[in-house]
Amino acid sequence: MPKTRRFFSRFPHLPSIIVLLLSGPFYFVAYQANPSQHFGIGRWDSAFLAEEADFYPPIRMSGPFRHSDNTVEIREFVGRLTRRRASFQIPYHALRTPLQFSLRCHRFGLQGSVNLTVNGSPIREFVFTRQSYPWGGIRAVIPQEVAERGPLRVELLTVGGDAPPGHLPEDLGLGVDWLEVSPISRGVLLLPTAPQWFRLFLFLLLGFFFLRFLDIEPLATALAMLTLAMGVSAMASFYPVTTSQTLVFAWLFFPVVMLLVWIAELADRRSSSLATGEPV
Repeated sequence: MPKTRRFFSRFPHLPSIIVLLLSGPFYFVAYQANPSQHFGIGRWDSAFLAEEADFYPPIRMSGPFRHSDNTVEIREFVGRLTRRRASFQIPYHALRTPLQFSLRCHRFGLQGSVNLTVNGSPIREFVFTRQSYPWGGIRAVIPQEVAERGPLRVELLTVGGDAPPGHLPEDLGLGVDWLEVSPISRGVLLLPTAPQWFRLFLFLLLGFFFLRFLDIEPLATALAMLTLAMGVSAMASFYPVTTSQTLVFAWLFFPVVMLLVWIAELADRRSSSLATGEPV
């Protein structure tokens, strides 16, 4: 026991480093819990757009949605209009299964066809007619060998169709609401993408430096790091897409708070010096 204490006294932050290293396996296991993922288009979607120039700014739209019983309901939503050629970069990489791909979209009754290409492989052509206007969309199976090439790069090419009316762009492709990806086979293995790993470890590493900045005891720091790691993993198991989007900005919390604390301490020292008449 004394040897253990001496060891940890020499390396007081070793438990925090161990937690940081184990957070990777924790996150990976949690990421497998929800293999079907939904990606909303219109808000907080820049990470899903391969070329943002292919899309018009988010707009509020309303349109008819056809239910399974063939009834139609008018709804409002935020989505995007695409140009005739548009590409998505979806942070979804699955092994050992083909994928079911769904894109809710429509052509505003302008007819035409849309060619779907995934990871460089043509998948299918979809024909839109005037009767296609109630929001339906594109549904296709992505073969396993295509899905395993990496995160999904989805390319849409709109061909033909009627000229858009004046209130729509001349090079209109589709109106897009959301897309979904689901595995077809059991035993699917999901791989977090490189940006997702980077954001996770950046968040946890800055969290560690933040706790060190606050001069918290090493054991308490390790426990706080464990809480952070388990919290992120728990969120990823239930809300993988939302967690990934949150980590894009969440790491900023720690440097911003450290800066504010430093400014507050500096202001406090300055006011104390002025009060006592000492030079700052």
